Amino acid sequence: MEFVRPKIEWYRTRTFSEKISDTFAFIRESWRPMLKYFTYLLLPVSIVMAFFMNNFMDSYMRTVMGVVDGGMSGDDYSSLIAFGLTTLGLVVVSVVGSALLTSLTFALIRLYNQRGELRLEGLTGRELKPVLMAMLRRVVRLLLAWMLIVVLVGVLLALLAVLMVMISPVLMVVEMLLIYALLLAVILPLSLVVPIYLLEDDISVLEAFQKAWRLGFATWGGVFAVVVVLTLIGSVISSFTSLPWSIMFFAKTMFTLRGETAGGFVGSMGYSFLQYLMCIVQCFCSLLISVITLVGITVQYGHASDKIDGVGVAKNIEKFDELDEV
Repeated sequence: MEFVRPKIEWYRTRTFSEKISDTFAFIRESWRPMLKYFTYLLLPVSIVMAFFMNNFMDSYMRTVMGVVDGGMSGDDYSSLIAFGLTTLGLVVVSVVGSALLTSLTFALIRLYNQRGELRLEGLTGRELKPVLMAMLRRVVRLLLAWMLIVVLVGVLLALLAVLMVMISPVLMVVEMLLIYALLLAVILPLSLVVPIYLLEDDISVLEAFQKAWRLGFATWGGVFAVVVVLTLIGSVISSFTSLPWSIMFFAKTMFTLRGETAGGFVGSMGYSFLQYLMCIVQCFCSLLISVITLVGITVQYGHASDKIDGVGVAKNIEKFDELDEV
């Protein structure tokens, strides 16, 4: 008889080990539909991202070599312009990829909750599309809010840095380090704004930030532990998936510095194409690995909601009321 794992109850108080366990349990249980739709949606993004990644690194190396050789010729300035354009392209594609990844992840989580015991089994694209589009709209609004916050904080930090330089350059370094540590402590709890805004329908962006602030600080240690551990796990996995491309780029760089790219396999079109394919693998895997942290933050949100607001208890009471009505 096949063992069927109990459905994950998101709104439940958990220990740290249970948070990690449930995070990987959801991924292990849902990996087939997740991989299917991630491939459909994110592989094209990865192909474009790899193009900008390869050109970004090539432009970066040409720019560095131009500076090392001394002086900036016309070719060096064109390399600098190419470096700027590829940087912009890489940033834009990365933002688009992150938005699609987040939208799809939370669309699947919502459907997992809504479909009862079916979970994600037999999920079709027609069923996924409306939920995915709704999540994408909310992700875009959330992204715009984050961009506004980043701009405001950046302006304040710049003004503060100028003021500190005028007072004391040495004091500026110490105080800026303290400010960045404080920002980290403040921003970390706000990571809960993603599951709050994407899983709760009747909530505005501002209310989501306020709730994330309240729940995040009340469970700051748990948020920190989950983010650090899952990010570390993701980084270890990512280091293996990016190894082939990193080795190929390093080899090409070494030959370039020695001026030997004109001949041999490293300087051939075949090598460049193979390097591009390895970069696609790296970009696609890096997006997939980010799902671990997103699911972990969602588990932490469910834990905080139940521990602080008693959401899980309230839901269980509603279920008992429904049974009484029957």
